[in-house]
Amino acid sequence: MHEENKKIKIIERTEHMVKIELEGEDHTLLVPLTSKLLENEKVAIATYSMKSTLRGNPVLYVKMREGDPLEAVISAASSLVSEFEEFESRYKAAIV
Repeated sequence: MHEENKKIKIIERTEHMVKIELEGEDHTLLVPLTSKLLENEKVAIATYSMKSTLRGNPVLYVKMREGDPLEAVISAASSLVSEFEEFESRYKAAIV
């Protein structure tokens, strides 16, 4: 798998809200990430916008009822990594 250096830019941040631009990403990452964020009871809103799938970068918007929105994003992303690794492991075991 080829990994690129992608950039993450915090556009705006307050105590309970963050807007993050994710360079080179699309719905493939943002749909599961926002879904995972919404599983967190402390998250009030998790959504994203994209000007175009061909140009521009998506902007993730997270608003919290309580807690640090950046920590919620990191936690959700880490959880997804674990789930995808488990899926990969089970998939490889199943095809042997």
